[in-house]
Amino acid sequence: MFNIIKSEIKRLFKSKGFWFSLIIFILIYIVCIFMQVSAQESGVFTSTNSAPEPGFYISIDIVVKSLNSYATMFGHSFGALILGIYLAIFVCNEYSSGYIKNIATLSNGRLTVIISKIVVAAFIDLIIILLCYGIGFILGNILIDGFVIESIGIILKSSAVMFVMSLALFSLVIAITTVFRNRVAGIILVLLISSGMLQPFFTSLFDLVNLSFLSEYTLSSLFLNSALVKENEFVKVILTSFLYIVIYNGISIGITQKRDI
Repeated sequence: MFNIIKSEIKRLFKSKGFWFSLIIFILIYIVCIFMQVSAQESGVFTSTNSAPEPGFYISIDIVVKSLNSYATMFGHSFGALILGIYLAIFVCNEYSSGYIKNIATLSNGRLTVIISKIVVAAFIDLIIILLCYGIGFILGNILIDGFVIESIGIILKSSAVMFVMSLALFSLVIAITTVFRNRVAGIILVLLISSGMLQPFFTSLFDLVNLSFLSEYTLSSLFLNSALVKENEFVKVILTSFLYIVIYNGISIGITQKRDI
């Protein structure tokens, strides 16, 4: 099992698509920071308590001067989107190349197929978070007067929330691409969930059955409100995301164990 996991990580690092995706993410994140700083220097901003709207934000209507804010508002959403799309391609390439058939014939090979993908997803997730804070720290100190760096405790809590949310999304991508063996399905799902565009559908659906409160626990809602998560809600978000991780990976394992590869 460990040899296969190591092989998958090596395959990740040898993939040009992975490095290209990282470069795209870094460039978009840097552009977001520069646009936000430029907008703050040229206008007056007022904070509002209005609910967030689905979509990806290039600039927002509040002043952003802290490391954690840049990481949660800009870095995380774009990182999950871009690297989630790459992960869908990464998983599907195993089916198109026939690589997965060689692994499945090994002892516990079918289980190892999914476990190795989870490890790769967690590895990608960790890289996203490190880049979010690393780039934010460097550019924030260079570009922003009075740049605020939150305490280690707050950063660790926010990192944990972002990590489990992204891993839940990546687990769903693995499940969908495993079921359909189609990268397009995974890419569309990443776009709809990470942007929050799927949330209006869930809100309407749960309203029909008088269970509107459940819409707050959807993965799409978690991403839509990721920048607004309060400290007393961290545990709820982490537990909800962890539940999704277990369910989605359980589906992937079940499908892989029973279906011909």
